[in-house]
Amino acid sequence: MNNYKLIKTQSNNNTIGEDESTRHLSELADTKICSIKVASTTPINFLSLRERYGQLSDQYPLPIKFQQLLQTMRNIEQTYWKKRKPLVYDIKTNAIKILQIGQLLKLDKDLYEIKIVNKSIELILNDIPIENLPQFQPFQSKLPAIFENRISSIRNKLDHLVQEAHENYLNLIGEQSFLENSKEFKIYYSTFDMNLVKDISPIQLPFQIYSDEQRDQIKQIVGITINYFNQRSVSFVFYNNLIQHLLNKIPMNKEIMEKSLMFLIKIQPDFLQITNLKKEQMKNKWIVQINKFCTEQKQFESLKTYFY
Repeated sequence: MNNYKLIKTQSNNNTIGEDESTRHLSELADTKICSIKVASTTPINFLSLRERYGQLSDQYPLPIKFQQLLQTMRNIEQTYWKKRKPLVYDIKTNAIKILQIGQLLKLDKDLYEIKIVNKSIELILNDIPIENLPQFQPFQSKLPAIFENRISSIRNKLDHLVQEAHENYLNLIGEQSFLENSKEFKIYYSTFDMNLVKDISPIQLPFQIYSDEQRDQIKQIVGITINYFNQRSVSFVFYNNLIQHLLNKIPMNKEIMEKSLMFLIKIQPDFLQITNLKKEQMKNKWIVQINKFCTEQKQFESLKTYFY
């Protein structure tokens, strides 16, 4: 009896369950289907290479020779700010700086005014109202705006020279599409050699900076230096060893030899460099590096820029 009631109860429950299931299904027909709203997705803001790694500059890189030219200009502007009067440079002892001033004037003829005074030049900075300049601050990282604007103007012209050479290089190798990346990230193609950018010919001043004899000696130094590195199959040598080798080949006073070599290092830093040049560093520890791709003919042609 009890078993009969239990079976009947389970049967009723199953029937009720089926009815409930059927009822729910029948109600679906009358239900309005609504579209499901999905929250709008926002794109992931990926950082640029510059923001991500912080290794790319906001400015294009420059060849070393242009970096040094800008540094010379900065030093001149800072000295003028300090002295507030025309700067005087002896022609004999400041030949390299005078050549660089000539290069700056080639980029902007209105930058300076030059007067010849005895065996020196007097340099006047144009469009600089001395009376309105702030007090000189030797440890200030930036110069007053009037000087920084002048330097930025020259920097832009140097950038243009490099960019022009870079664009020609991209056309030559068929990589014109890289130009967009170059402009966005301020970079140059990996195989682009900035040494390809031609030197800036300085304006010709009404005097000769280097005599014919000095020119010949400097050319000799270039040829002997290149052969010295090639024979040793190295890219680095000690400064003193190079000087001694040059003195063995060319009869010249050691002081004059060192000045001639430093002329090449400063004027053609893409040819020769002192890799560890520091004020506190002794000369016997200096290491000279050569650009192995340089040739005598290429360097002679480059030197013509500075000899007139």
